[in-house]
Amino acid sequence: MPALAIRDAIEEMYPGRYHIDVIDFAKEAGAKWDDKIIKGFWDWALARPEITTNLNILLDSFNHLTRSNTVMRLFFQQFIHKGMKYIFNYKPDIVFSTHFFCSSVALFARDKYDLPYKVFSYMTDPVRGHNLWVNPRIEAVIVSTEEAKEFLIKQGEPRNKVKVLPFPLNKKFFIQLTKTREEILNNLGLDPSRKTLLATSGGQGIGDTSEYIKELYNRNFPFNIIAICGKNKDLFNELNLMKSNTDSKTPLAVLGFVDNMHELLEASDIAIAKGGASTTFEVLVKKVPTIFTHCAALHEKGNIDFCVNNKMGWFARNKNEFEAIIDDVLNTDILEQYKENIYKNEYVKTLPDAAHDIARFIVKELDTPYIKRETSRTARLKYILLVIRKNKFLIKSRTKNKRYRIDR
Repeated sequence: MPALAIRDAIEEMYPGRYHIDVIDFAKEAGAKWDDKIIKGFWDWALARPEITTNLNILLDSFNHLTRSNTVMRLFFQQFIHKGMKYIFNYKPDIVFSTHFFCSSVALFARDKYDLPYKVFSYMTDPVRGHNLWVNPRIEAVIVSTEEAKEFLIKQGEPRNKVKVLPFPLNKKFFIQLTKTREEILNNLGLDPSRKTLLATSGGQGIGDTSEYIKELYNRNFPFNIIAICGKNKDLFNELNLMKSNTDSKTPLAVLGFVDNMHELLEASDIAIAKGGASTTFEVLVKKVPTIFTHCAALHEKGNIDFCVNNKMGWFARNKNEFEAIIDDVLNTDILEQYKENIYKNEYVKTLPDAAHDIARFIVKELDTPYIKRETSRTARLKYILLVIRKNKFLIKSRTKNKRYRIDR
């Protein structure tokens, strides 16, 4: 989503001047196996936040050993080989990456084929990242906040290679809607006279949010509920079945993957969500206080902390805390207080210009030549040792397999 927002901003500010492709890199390059592993692990992580949080801590503690360049060489050779060939044929003038593994492949291709382009990462974790984002060999890692900058520097990214620019969102979140709130709710079969709660667990629809939807629906919660299931078809079917079989006074709209989140949030008064980066800032720009029920790992916990610390949202770690928040929402003016806090927040005020600021940055970098930097002797030695260790491991593996081979 950040990449698409930046592409749209470049095309709007410099119409017809640049050719821009936004790609799902591993998939586009044909690295089907590695693509399946990377995406499958993320789905697995979303469903196991406690384990993922501990892995996050472990990842950061190993420092050099768990940076993306090293991890890529050890585990994702298919992505490296096919990705480098893709870039060699494409020959870009600049690579702007929103995933650390993509940045590494772009760097490897540049080194192997001696191509003259710059590589930038945009760390999509706005407040607290993880060690895989550290890459001192690319031109810079762009981050959303000063907190994220200090985290990367602490992990080893050179200070002069970290740049702070606010989080980019699609322009549709900032334009005046043609539909009224009443029209949006009526189209969903909801009651415009009621306040509206929107519930989402991100694009994958994985997490604890669904349990809270069921609880509110069974309690005849006096708001409309918009339940967004993302790509989770099982959840979509489960909630629709509940709607059919339960006698509730709560108007409920069950949706799958949506591309009109800006409209749905415009019609909403409060949200329940996972602490993903895009979701966090989408609810903020639409001035919707949010109850965060879970996050994938520490890098998403930072987003929740940002909202909670600035009294723009809540974190419900269990059912009791969730019920206490709902009780406050129903019986006090806390919802209006939190909306006012969002209106006044200085960082939220920077979000409408974020995509355009990054677009100007990229164009400026395109207009200045790439300067090849010589690899240090220490870095070359480390790379040689890594290759030697890897080759020894492969030789041992082949030898071991031959010992137990039976010729028939």
